[in-house]
Amino acid sequence: MLDCKASGWPILYLGLPLGGNPKACGFWDPVIERISSRLDGWQKAYLSFGGRITLIQSCLTHLPSYFLSLFKIPASVAAKIEKLQRDFLWSGVGEGKRDHLVRWDVVCKSKTIGGLGLGNISWRNLALLGKWLWRYPREGSALWHQVILSIYGSHSNGWDANTLVRWSHRCPWKAIAQVFQGFSLITRYVVGNGERIWFWEDLWQGDQPLGTQYPRLFRVVVDKNISISSVLGPSRPFSWNLNFRRNLSDSEIEDLEGLMRSLDDLYLSSSVPDARLWPLSSSGLFSVKSFFLALSQSSGSPQNFPSKFVWKSQVPFKVKSFVWLVAHKKVNTNDMLQVKRPYKALSPDICILCMKHGESADHLFLHCSLTIGLWHRLFQLAKMDWVPPRSIYDMMSINFKGFGNSKRGIVLWQVASIALIRVVWWERNARIFEDKERNSEFLWDSIVFLASLWAFCSKAFKGTPLNVIQLDWIAVCTP
Repeated sequence: MLDCKASGWPILYLGLPLGGNPKACGFWDPVIERISSRLDGWQKAYLSFGGRITLIQSCLTHLPSYFLSLFKIPASVAAKIEKLQRDFLWSGVGEGKRDHLVRWDVVCKSKTIGGLGLGNISWRNLALLGKWLWRYPREGSALWHQVILSIYGSHSNGWDANTLVRWSHRCPWKAIAQVFQGFSLITRYVVGNGERIWFWEDLWQGDQPLGTQYPRLFRVVVDKNISISSVLGPSRPFSWNLNFRRNLSDSEIEDLEGLMRSLDDLYLSSSVPDARLWPLSSSGLFSVKSFFLALSQSSGSPQNFPSKFVWKSQVPFKVKSFVWLVAHKKVNTNDMLQVKRPYKALSPDICILCMKHGESADHLFLHCSLTIGLWHRLFQLAKMDWVPPRSIYDMMSINFKGFGNSKRGIVLWQVASIALIRVVWWERNARIFEDKERNSEFLWDSIVFLASLWAFCSKAFKGTPLNVIQLDWIAVCTP
C-alpha cells in the first residue's frame, strides 16, 4: 500500500553489514572485491619491488580495517586476502608467475626482526578488537557500554563485560570476548584504594600476578578472588586478612614473609580509584599498534637482523628493499636458480664476475675477487684494516664506523656500502643479460658517484654541494 520495497538481512549501516553471519565467507565479499578492484587499477608492470611494498603497507593492509575492527575474520578469508597481497608483492597481477623469494610469515614480521612489517591479518584483527576491551571500562556512561552490560552482564573482575557469551554467531561481542585472554595478560593495574583489583590474580605488583609469583601460597589460600583492600585493610599497618586451608609449612611461611616484605612500600589512598594501565605504550594508554606488535613478537623468537643498516640508511626505498633481500640471501643468484628454476641458471655453476666459484649471495657481494677488491678499496679510503667476515649478513651487522662517529660519517659509510652492493648487482646483470663488461675502476667511480648522490640528498649533508662530497669523503665527514 505504501509502495515500499521489501529488503532482507543483512543491511548496510555506516558501511558495515548488520544481521549477516561474519563466519560466512560471503559476508566478506565486499572486502575481497574492494581489494581486487584496487589491484586492477594499478599499473603493476611499472612498479618496482619497493613500490609494491609501499602500496601494500599504505593501502592493501588497511582496506579491511573497518570490518576487522568489529568482526572476527575467518581463517579462509584471511588466507584469501593474504594470497592477494602475496601474489601482488612477488609477481603482480597478470604478469605471470614469479618466485616468492621470502616466506610470507617472515615478510609479515616487524622490520626490526627481519620482516617487512606488513603484519599478519589475523593479528591485526585481534589488535583492533582489543580496542573495545580497553574502551569498555573507560566509557561507562556511553550508550554502547550500557547496552553491552545489560545484555551480557559484568565480568567477575569488575572491569570488563562478561566474556562467556553464548549468543548467536552474529553477535560482534562474542568475537571481541575471544581476545580477552591475550588482552588481560598484558593489562596492568595501578593501585589507588585497592577496591577493584584482585590481590592474587591481577597484574599490579612485579612482572607477574602474585598468584604466579607465590604459587604455594596461592594453592592453599581459601579466597582466591579477593580485592587488595580486603586483604590489606584501608590503612597501614596492613591487617593481612589471608585465610589458608591449613597451617603453613616452613617454606610457605618463608614465601609469606617475602610477600609481606615486597609490599612494604605500598600505600592505599581511599580518595583515589584504581586504574588500568597499558604498559606497552609510554602514555599508559592502549594503542592498536602496540598490541599488534606484542601479538606479532609472541609468535616467534626475535632475530638479530641488521635492521638499522637496511632500513635507516639514507637511500631510496626501492634500494632498501633490495638490500633486505640480500640480507636474507634471497636474490636470484645462481645457487638459488639451480634449486627453483634450473633451466634459467648458468651452466656450469660459476660466478660471472670472477668465472671461478659458484655464485651465491655471500660470494657475489663479499668473497668474489672483483667484489672484495672494491671492499678493500673502500676500507683503504677509510684507513681501516679489516678481515672479510663469513657472510654478507655479518658484513651488514658489524658497525664499522669507517668514516667516524659523526652523523655524516655514519650516513656516508652506510650509503657507500649499499652503493657497492648495488653496483656489483648491476654489473653482474649487465654481464649476463647485456654481454657488457666494465673494469673495476669504472665500478669504483660508479660507487663514488652513487654514494655521494644519496648522501647529498640526505639531511646530514644539507647545504653541501655534490661535487664537494665526491671530491673528499674523509674531509666532509670531519667535524
